[in-house]
Amino acid sequence: MTIKAVEHAIAARDALAEGVFSFLHSGRSGYVLICGLILIVLSGVLMMATFDSREARAAPPGWEQFVAATGSNQWVSASFMLSAGA
Repeated sequence: MTIKAVEHAIAARDALAEGVFSFLHSGRSGYVLICGLILIVLSGVLMMATFDSREARAAPPGWEQFVAATGSNQWVSASFMLSAGA
């Protein structure tokens, strides 16, 4: 019984690896994946910078700071980058 489980695990691993390699070797899809991941990472950096902005630092900590940070133009740019990467 454990031998069949191991065989199924190996078959699933091979199918997953074959699917990943097929995706990466199918043309531009690898570049699209990499660009999307880079956009998501950059939007995360921009969101962190939003909470260090002048507007966010001027507001009291807590909900007011969150509202001040998410109302800025930086937050709009970060949300556009996040949606473009996803």
